[in-house]
Amino acid sequence: MQDQELSPSSSAHLPAAPPPSEHQSTAMEDRVAFTGVAAVYDELMRDIPYAAWVRHIRNIWELEKINPKRILDLACGTGNATLLFAAMGLQVVGVDLSPHMIRRARRKTRRAGLSVRYYVQDASSLKLREDPFDVCVSLFDSLNYLQTPEKLASAFAGVHHYLRPGGLFVFDMNAPFALENGFFDQDNLASKDRLRYVWRSKYDPATRLCSVEMRFFVPGKHGVDREFRELHVQRAYTREEVEILLQECGFSNIRCTHGYTFLPVRITTDRYLFTARKPQV
Repeated sequence: MQDQELSPSSSAHLPAAPPPSEHQSTAMEDRVAFTGVAAVYDELMRDIPYAAWVRHIRNIWELEKINPKRILDLACGTGNATLLFAAMGLQVVGVDLSPHMIRRARRKTRRAGLSVRYYVQDASSLKLREDPFDVCVSLFDSLNYLQTPEKLASAFAGVHHYLRPGGLFVFDMNAPFALENGFFDQDNLASKDRLRYVWRSKYDPATRLCSVEMRFFVPGKHGVDREFRELHVQRAYTREEVEILLQECGFSNIRCTHGYTFLPVRITTDRYLFTARKPQV
């Protein structure tokens, strides 16, 4: 097990981006997060180290002396981590708010010849017809999208309900340092990638909400780029706030590390990785 940082980040504040090309573009407003982007999500996330994250989580299982059989992937997206867990022979259930993302996940699961049950549900109001899980994971700052402490607490309470006694909860969140310092500000307009994008964020210290305007460009007909846009909003939660909410929802043995490592949190930590246990009865 290596204490190596596995979560990507970029702290550069970028200037306003130019148009994606000299070609005309057709704009399509799609303001709801994870709608239009679902079709290109896997292309966008191709460099995300899901396999390394899953290996790190397996190391956590070893340290926690847990041998899971059933796992809940909360906010599973298009199933990138979900399928890695399923390929390990685990019984996996995936939940995501976006029907567009779940549709992609189901298609990928069929193609892989694996078995995963998927639900389109809000993480803060789970209603699953499932036996208890040994482990719940929620990866890639999905829980930052719950924009109030009440919704985050509701998600924690739901996970606690569906875990067996002694079950483990592993999840990551963007730390305030990332959202306050423009880590979402990025583009790839200088590349020759088929999918190009421009992201610009705005952080409100009063509400602690980070709003990210995302513009995407894909080749269209007759040399005309097709553009679609989404607005993504995340809340910055401190480590202490998250730990208190976990405790209030009944979790114990709460730990927080610097991203996908076993290193302690520091001032410049951009991604927290939390682990928490549901106590044995």
